[in-house]
Amino acid sequence: MPTEDTPQLGIERTSDEAHQGQVEQRAAPKRARAQIGEAVGRRHTAPIASMMLWGGLCASAVVALHKLLAGWAARAGPYRTGILTVTVFLLTALYPIRKYTLWFSLRYIRLASRLPRVWGVRLLLLDRLETWRVVHVTLGVFAVLPFWWHTESGRRSLLELALEILVLMLVLSGFLGTIIEDFLPVRMLQLANPEVRMADVEAASHALYVQAEEMVLGHSEALVHAYLLFVRPLLTGNQPSRTLLWATLTGKNPAPAVCKRARIVAVGFGSEASVFDELVDIAERKVGLDHNQFNLRLSNEWLRLHRSIAVSVLILIIFHVTGVLYFAGV
Repeated sequence: MPTEDTPQLGIERTSDEAHQGQVEQRAAPKRARAQIGEAVGRRHTAPIASMMLWGGLCASAVVALHKLLAGWAARAGPYRTGILTVTVFLLTALYPIRKYTLWFSLRYIRLASRLPRVWGVRLLLLDRLETWRVVHVTLGVFAVLPFWWHTESGRRSLLELALEILVLMLVLSGFLGTIIEDFLPVRMLQLANPEVRMADVEAASHALYVQAEEMVLGHSEALVHAYLLFVRPLLTGNQPSRTLLWATLTGKNPAPAVCKRARIVAVGFGSEASVFDELVDIAERKVGLDHNQFNLRLSNEWLRLHRSIAVSVLILIIFHVTGVLYFAGV
């Protein structure tokens, strides 16, 4: 993508800088592709290969247990089911704490180091993020069971109704996350999306823009005009999200269809047709990077949604518990 300090058509680089940039561009996709491949591989070395399937099995178990233990839930009453619900929710929240802080793992390692080697190694294997993720999804689904019992214990206020809706949204967003994390790494490998960081996508897009601007220098006015009309908008713009989402779902590269019109124009340039074809090739790589960026955003935005809903659920639980304790005279 062009930036404010990017010259439009006059860019000079030394041959050494250009060579180094080309080497880095060739090496970066290999490193990134390896990282995506590792993400795919971890799905198959984790305790549960498909979290989407595991989540579905847990949901089925929740429905079955709700029917089987209906009598016990009625005898337990709202206070016990409420305490059980809050406990499971708090245990579920341990996963993000483990994921983003080292405090828990450091103490876990100290504990493992004091045990015999056989048991210590097994405990360390249990501390893998893949294992924590399985526990998080399992507890997140099974938290619905005591919450379901709790909602059946009496009439609901507006606060409790809002809490029910948010918990349902939280669980659904979690299921969405399992689908995305099972599906997206494999699809990105199929589509040859090379980058795994947003900053790398932006840097690669800018490099393609610079390459195209340099390539068009010294050519005919007609070719420059066609470049400005058909190719540069693809290099400086972004494709509609619906187009990129459909490409992800179908597994088809969107670049040939998006650049088809520019590819047809190249035929009319005679001896300069090969130059314009190369410009269109650059535009197709840029569209591929747009698709790469969309997939990365898709893998991040659902998590932001999930976190926001989780925080909202926590706030409503605090209000609900505080209200119950207040009216109970505690």
